[in-house]
Amino acid sequence: MDESTHAKITLRSVKRSIQSKQSSTSAPPTSPRAEKRQKLRIKHRNNQLLQLWRVVVCSSITYGLGVLVIKNGWSLIDVEQITVQGSSKIQAASIISASGFSFPKPLFAINPKQLKINLLKELPIRSLQIERRLFPPKLTIIIQERKPVAFADRRGIEGKEKGMLDKNGNWMPIRMAPKTDLPLSNVYVEGWVETQKNLISILLENKDKLGSPLTKIILSPNGEISLKTKKFQVVQLGASNLPIKKQIKALYQLSINLPAKLVNKKNIILDIRDPSKPELQIPNNDL
Repeated sequence: MDESTHAKITLRSVKRSIQSKQSSTSAPPTSPRAEKRQKLRIKHRNNQLLQLWRVVVCSSITYGLGVLVIKNGWSLIDVEQITVQGSSKIQAASIISASGFSFPKPLFAINPKQLKINLLKELPIRSLQIERRLFPPKLTIIIQERKPVAFADRRGIEGKEKGMLDKNGNWMPIRMAPKTDLPLSNVYVEGWVETQKNLISILLENKDKLGSPLTKIILSPNGEISLKTKKFQVVQLGASNLPIKKQIKALYQLSINLPAKLVNKKNIILDIRDPSKPELQIPNNDL
């Protein structure tokens, strides 16, 4: 082999070596599957960053709200932060006085259940709703009033106690009078007892349906119940299991049908314990 031939062979070898080095330094071709995996990795990384951002934002908001709730929840509540709805006579000062709590008092330290019990006991309230609000911190009380329909008394440990009754015959202490409208009727209930409140309620509801206006309901210590109307000084109803609706009808008929000379007399007693057989008891000297 001559020198020219050897030189050509050597040149080809150098060219192959240079080409081999150039091919080794260039980036290998990327397959479609590899590109897809790379895109998925980028998407996954972006999702993780988004979730992390959301967690940071939500945590910041939650922390801020928590601080605000704690701050407002322990804010002191006094008469200025109490709103009463449903009554023109029961004001915030009345709520504080009847609450049984010492004010100013932190909002979170106010027990709505106990407050409701105390207010129902001390004020002329039939029902109420208590709302503790944080923004701004305040106490809202929505009430339905109990309206008295008659004055009354009852026998207590310390003697006779004055009071009032609502339309359902429930007792209302006289101390509630300044916080409500006074009864408009002239009916007075003497000797009120809890066990007869339903009967009293029926009589009060029908006070103008007796043929003569009702003026007094009397409950004796022995259990006897009697009435007083404009026409009859004494109307005996009985003691228990009264047929009250039939008695009301009988009293109405007698009031409008009896002669005037037999009514409005002090000593005359109308007995309608048996409404089908009413009796008119007249003293001998009045005959």
